[in-house]
Amino acid sequence: MPVPAAAFGTVVIRNDYSLISAGTERATVSTGAQSLVGKARQRPEQVKQVLDTLKQNGLVDTYRMVQDRLDRPMQLGYSCAGTVLETGEGVDDIRPGTRVAAAGARYASHAEIVAVPRNLVVPVPEGVDTQWAAFATVGAIALQGIHQAEAVPGSRIAVVGLGLVGQITLHLLRAYGYDAVGIDPDPAMLALAESAGLAAYPRAADDLPGVLSRRWGGTGADAVLVTAATSSSDPVEFAGLLARDRATVVIVGDVHVAPPRSSYYGKELTIRYARSYGPGRYDPRFEEGGQPYPEGYVPWTERRNLSEVLRLLATDGALDFAALKPRVFPIEEAADAYEALKPSDSGRSVALLLRYPGTAQLPPAPTPRPAARSGAWSAPHGPLRIAAIGAGNFATKMLFPQLKRESGVNFSWVASGRGLSAAHQGRRWGFRTIAESPETGLASGDADCVMVLSRHDSHGRYAAQVLRGGAALYCEKPLGLTEAELEELADAWLESGAPAVAGFNRRFAPAMRDLRAALPEGAPLQITYRVFAGRLPSGHWYFEPRQGGRLLGEVCHFIDAVGFLVPGRPVDVRAAGVDVRDPVAVQSVTLQLTYDDGSTASIVYGGLTPPGAPKELLEVATDGLAARIDDFRTLTVWNGDRPVTTKYRGASKGHIGEMRALVRVVRGQILDEETTRAADFASALWSSLLACRAARAVTAGGAVEATPATPALARALDCSASGSAAATAVPRPSSGSSSAAAF
Repeated sequence: MPVPAAAFGTVVIRNDYSLISAGTERATVSTGAQSLVGKARQRPEQVKQVLDTLKQNGLVDTYRMVQDRLDRPMQLGYSCAGTVLETGEGVDDIRPGTRVAAAGARYASHAEIVAVPRNLVVPVPEGVDTQWAAFATVGAIALQGIHQAEAVPGSRIAVVGLGLVGQITLHLLRAYGYDAVGIDPDPAMLALAESAGLAAYPRAADDLPGVLSRRWGGTGADAVLVTAATSSSDPVEFAGLLARDRATVVIVGDVHVAPPRSSYYGKELTIRYARSYGPGRYDPRFEEGGQPYPEGYVPWTERRNLSEVLRLLATDGALDFAALKPRVFPIEEAADAYEALKPSDSGRSVALLLRYPGTAQLPPAPTPRPAARSGAWSAPHGPLRIAAIGAGNFATKMLFPQLKRESGVNFSWVASGRGLSAAHQGRRWGFRTIAESPETGLASGDADCVMVLSRHDSHGRYAAQVLRGGAALYCEKPLGLTEAELEELADAWLESGAPAVAGFNRRFAPAMRDLRAALPEGAPLQITYRVFAGRLPSGHWYFEPRQGGRLLGEVCHFIDAVGFLVPGRPVDVRAAGVDVRDPVAVQSVTLQLTYDDGSTASIVYGGLTPPGAPKELLEVATDGLAARIDDFRTLTVWNGDRPVTTKYRGASKGHIGEMRALVRVVRGQILDEETTRAADFASALWSSLLACRAARAVTAGGAVEATPATPALARALDCSASGSAAATAVPRPSSGSSSAAAF
């Protein structure tokens, strides 16, 4: 696989060791081998998601989505240790050459080189071997269980289940001086604990609650940590028998929780859950965004838990993972290590490590291509070479299939920040090369057109690099998240002379083109655009500060669709967040746009609506005509005695026409007038600028002027042929038009 990139806030690590978590990874591999029905039984919450998608998108699209998801390879592993090779922007507390331990599924994987967000990386103290530091993540899981028990010094604690997490929990409890015992049905696990000098009892022992009560002077456990992994409710039931009155039972492992009333109500027990490595887990703002928690309120984050485990390893005699007797496999024998997870007559290993040769290096930095001469673009001859930066769900569902249908199109190279997706999708779609990085792909010059399909915060930067390198551009929305990015992109487009197409696909939808053809020329319009987009979870990557939120990332679509219909240029925009006044965090927002020809537009974006609600409704009123597009399935026009309704197959939102236009634009072919207008990159820049101004309006309140304040964006409007005609994808300034040319 290509080496992962040192993205913002990440640490690139060359692994020495990675830990195979026997319980978690055995379950993952087992589920992966099951039939579709078996997977559904294992994951009922995902079945519900599929049913919601079915209501929204229909059977065919849902089936394709499920098949794509099942076909996608999954990275294994979540605990590793090695040496830092490189750090991304924003990482100032870890340097290359530092030995570190790292955590996180999809990040701290079984691979020679991994890229992990900084809040999941901690330095390894002097004197601690990376072999033992690789256990830190599982140690953090065990430590979080202890924190959840809120046990005071001298507490008596029982640990039910002596797999890897249970064994480490016992070791930690001993290090802290607690009176702790372990319980397990497997004689091998009991023997392993006893060989380390830990107290362990068989689950089947006669009157075990009574035995432990006598050990503890006639009382039960102050806390019981359930670290077992089983579909049975027995560990939770048994915990209730072991606990004293008003004790705490902490659920650490994956067990069936069905507490019997007799013991849990009778003793008034408290059940608490321990969530993985600790506070911050599953919060992308903490893990991926690097946002800290206030120490006074959250002193023990997952990162501090990792550090504490390593501190104990560095303290003589406090913690010794060698007592776990791990089996070590070289990475070349990884398949044998996974075979060792299966039950056998020789028993099971509680800990398995993969060892790496420690010789992997970062690829050499590519030599940047010289900037293309101004206006040097010429249409390619022969097959059209298309490359891609990013290969996520949207690209593989909506764009690549359409391009594959175009004759004479070859996929040249693909790159992504995470090499696995590029390698998988590259093979799936027939890309000739899997580039080590976007920079490597761009430096190769092996593309006539490069598609920017990455995360939003990288669009403006990559798009400008593509154009300055002399290739044609397709950039998915948004074109940029700041006016500075849009200015740089506009300048690159004007200087290069290369064609560029923006991913505002609704311009190309058959319903939109038919509506525009029906509108009286030059007449001012009243437009309302209602979108029931549905709620995104608060932890969605859209809400990371660097990604700009839904207003910049999604609402720009509808700003652009309105601008495609209106003949005038925008004057100002007002915007109000319904739920919050933060343009990044806002889910629902209302926009009011005014234009210099008297047109007005209202965009109501509902980001808190329930699943199953109709998606989009666009209505237009003008002199002698009214029209409505209903979810791009129908267009109804009233301009006489009877309304005329046109139905469209498959609710096409323009992706087919968009990709067809892209191919023709890059080949330099003559386009019809409507396609020329739809492919207008200057107006796409304006739509993106209006989204930035709308974000400002959410915070400031009131109207924000729409006129560009920077020279390249102003000059980009000169590409319009006249005050009302469409511009093109290729910058061709008109000497007779002003910088305030038509939107």
